[in-house]
Amino acid sequence: VLAIARHLNAFCDTISVLSFLGSNNEQKKFIEENIEENIQLNFLTKHNSPTIIKRRFLDKVDSKKVLGVYSINDDPLTQKDETNFIEKINKLVSEHDLIIVSDYGHGIITLKVAEHISKMDKFVSLNAQVNAANIGMHSIGKYSDIDCLIINASELRHELRQRDGELVTLAANLKEMITTKSITVTQGRAGAFLLNDSKMPINCPGFAVDIVDKIGAGDALLALLSVCLYNSIEEDLALFIASLAAAQSVESIGNSKPVSKVELLKTISHSLK
Repeated sequence: VLAIARHLNAFCDTISVLSFLGSNNEQKKFIEENIEENIQLNFLTKHNSPTIIKRRFLDKVDSKKVLGVYSINDDPLTQKDETNFIEKINKLVSEHDLIIVSDYGHGIITLKVAEHISKMDKFVSLNAQVNAANIGMHSIGKYSDIDCLIINASELRHELRQRDGELVTLAANLKEMITTKSITVTQGRAGAFLLNDSKMPINCPGFAVDIVDKIGAGDALLALLSVCLYNSIEEDLALFIASLAAAQSVESIGNSKPVSKVELLKTISHSLK
């Protein structure tokens, strides 16, 4: 979530992050020392839990992940923590225009919290990620009435338990199930498509050339697509901008560098000549 906030740093005046640290506030100082000034940090503490840390061991030759080690307690929030979380959500929502939900399935966003977010009278953009720690136990079905859903192709198939089938059809089915206004499906090198109320998807190719690390591309796309759609930028242009942001993000390791607005505008200008 901090990476998503940093991607938005050059595009939004004020960004607030609401998330949880461990009961001992591990890594709080590191975060505060490395976050941009216009990103306001709002951390709650999860009882009997460490701050979530994900370590990746990379192959020295091509920087591909060999092993991932997670420090995590993914038990659901206690009732007290859940109540505090909802109260803080309510306070921050009243001060902001757009809500971006990044649900990594680590016990933070409970069913009650997801239902509460779904009822918010704000533009809500969502990514509910499937990963090694939550596969088989994490579902987008706890959300409804979302304005914008971003999901990758494998997550879409996992959500619908469909190994086969045409992706646009599967996306349309999921769109109807959770009543989202638009769904965007990312497909790596094959690009992405956005499906709204029309039957024809809006397609965008992948733009990545110098790929160093694919981790974080979805976070960059989520961030830029969300603000573009919230600001009523035409959907084909919004997907184009977000896809360029994703391509920029894969040129560095992980989420070490946020999307550069200057570089993005240069790329857009060059692409449209």
